[in-house]
Amino acid sequence: MEKKRLSDVDTEKNTVVSEIINEYQGFIKDENGEIQTVDLVKHSVKVRPNPDPIDIAPLLVREAPPTIIKPTRRKKAPRSDRLTLVAGDAQIPFQDDEAVALFHDAILKHQPDNIVFTGDMIDLNAISRFKQRPEWLGTTQQAIDEYHNLLAQTRANAPDSNIYVVHGNHEQRLDTYVQMNAMEVLGLRRANMPKELAVLTLQNLVRYDDLEVKSIDGYPNGTLWLEDNLKFTHGTNVAKGGSNAAKYLREERETTIYGHTHRMELAYRTFPQRLGAVTIAAASPGCLAKIDGTVPGFRQTYDAQGTLVKRAEDWQRGMLYVEHSAKTHHITPRMFTELDT
Repeated sequence: MEKKRLSDVDTEKNTVVSEIINEYQGFIKDENGEIQTVDLVKHSVKVRPNPDPIDIAPLLVREAPPTIIKPTRRKKAPRSDRLTLVAGDAQIPFQDDEAVALFHDAILKHQPDNIVFTGDMIDLNAISRFKQRPEWLGTTQQAIDEYHNLLAQTRANAPDSNIYVVHGNHEQRLDTYVQMNAMEVLGLRRANMPKELAVLTLQNLVRYDDLEVKSIDGYPNGTLWLEDNLKFTHGTNVAKGGSNAAKYLREERETTIYGHTHRMELAYRTFPQRLGAVTIAAASPGCLAKIDGTVPGFRQTYDAQGTLVKRAEDWQRGMLYVEHSAKTHHITPRMFTELDT
């Protein structure tokens, strides 16, 4: 702490800790050489510099800024069956930007009838049950904004497509966090707007309605049906070695497209029937997230300096092309490799 006179203190930058006033008498000689008694006052001020103000703006969660969408002029090519492009598990802000760009390229080129994201598009790691990291503080708003931008770009690339998001366990983190810490505000809406989305829903914060994005929530049961024999869900299975597809084929009676595993999987099963047979498939598009160990998870570790120790995951970046009608469907996986980028 520094001593100075009170009149010299800049009170906007410093806090006065204490001010000491000492009064005493002294002796001086006047012009005639006579000794005179005088009253003396000594000021002593201790100050402490004020800390720099903390910018709390990044820590506040709000709606993503609105986006001005400039739609592409590309037209959908004629086709007999409907085309749906599928991707998921971007886990923003840990998305793989090259994989996202390749998915956007496919959307621009094919102008699909439907675009389906199979969930976990946003990570929300800062409100997860994982041990927290200091660098995660304030990343929730960043992720909300980036997720909005990804959906806005999708809408710009495919102005006539239906866009669906099937929420997964990561999207569910927002509701879970509010339920655990502030249940009273979970369903708050603006005054006298009973049919409006609650303020703290992901749909509201990311502006789904502005982008004409339809959400299917209620994980793990939320399911999107595009045909009577074709459904999309986020899923819960996480087994290794492609065995998730086999598990879905044992449990389901319709073709099931799922996320959650981050692995590209595709398997078929045929059931005999009286008049022939029916064939169903189970497929996963892989992921749009980084696969080098960057995404928070049970295996993620740090060294003594706090540096992430990366370890490649058994994941694959990719997407699915699904050509379908009321009777048939054909699934084509596309894995994004280093050659693509």
